[in-house]
Amino acid sequence: MFASQRLLRSCLFLLLLPCILPAALALSTVTPIFTVPGPLLPGSWFENLAVRPNGLILATRGDAPEIWQIDPATGQGALLVSVSGAFNLTGIAEIASFRQCSPQQPPSRPETYVFGSSHIPAPFQVTPGSAKAWTLQFSPTTGLPTVSLLAALPDAGFINGIASWGSRRVLLGDTEREVVYLMDVDTGVYTTPLTNMTGINGVKVAPGYVYWANHLAQSLSRVRVDTSAIPNGPVEILAADQSIDDFAIAVDRFGAGKAYIAAMYENKVVEVIVGAAPSLGPGAKRVVAENLSGTGVGLTTAVVFGRRAEDSGLLYATVGQGGGNAAIVAIDPSE
Repeated sequence: MFASQRLLRSCLFLLLLPCILPAALALSTVTPIFTVPGPLLPGSWFENLAVRPNGLILATRGDAPEIWQIDPATGQGALLVSVSGAFNLTGIAEIASFRQCSPQQPPSRPETYVFGSSHIPAPFQVTPGSAKAWTLQFSPTTGLPTVSLLAALPDAGFINGIASWGSRRVLLGDTEREVVYLMDVDTGVYTTPLTNMTGINGVKVAPGYVYWANHLAQSLSRVRVDTSAIPNGPVEILAADQSIDDFAIAVDRFGAGKAYIAAMYENKVVEVIVGAAPSLGPGAKRVVAENLSGTGVGLTTAVVFGRRAEDSGLLYATVGQGGGNAAIVAIDPSE
């Protein structure tokens, strides 16, 4: 009798199993948004992304000195600027504007971004002394872009991840020198508050913390810092054993939330649960979307959230070196 009941329950479980698993294991749909037009360039890729307040996406080319602008709502995109004096572009981040006295006053500076460049003649090779930091500004009257050299960095190696640090400074991760610079965006003068950052790649910030990717150790970490970005707490490992380039974070004031990782040549995006600070260790992971290129191979280097009301919950990710031209795809992580 009891054996028959156990057998019946086992059979019912197996029948229900296909209904239970898809909710936990289903992958998000990958929706192509934009592909660079023109001749086939199988080695091309977008290295990094920033989303403008108006929702348009800025994408730096890792294989050319170009920034493209894409409207994710229409799928239309075009070359925005070609940067004379640069070879390969890297990270890009918006410098937070601030308003004086009241919200009715205009921002203290035009819409401004800092991006990096280094000469990469071949994979994993960087020409010494070629690193530079640049600004991209949009005129508040005409909307036209202007590129200016912020600083030449002959002593730097490879400027990679970039993150805004308030309204006048920016963090620049140097993968070759294994440090993070804190640069004044008006003068180009910088300090080096974070050192011994082996394998540093993407960099992000949240109140009181710096987050970074270590592509060598395959980890995502954070550390509490002061107003000058100098560490004043222990390093917390948030993700381990995970191929990683850049990432997006969505955390609350306690540091709890999620991170979305661009998993480089794994050609996928991975979600990580981030615990409140201080984190107790690496969080649970799940693959949100895979085979972003659609060809089975490819390079995913960056992922960002949209900024319009209709896409603030969507992720936009880069796709490159997958047999076609550099591209951007959309992913809904809630699927």
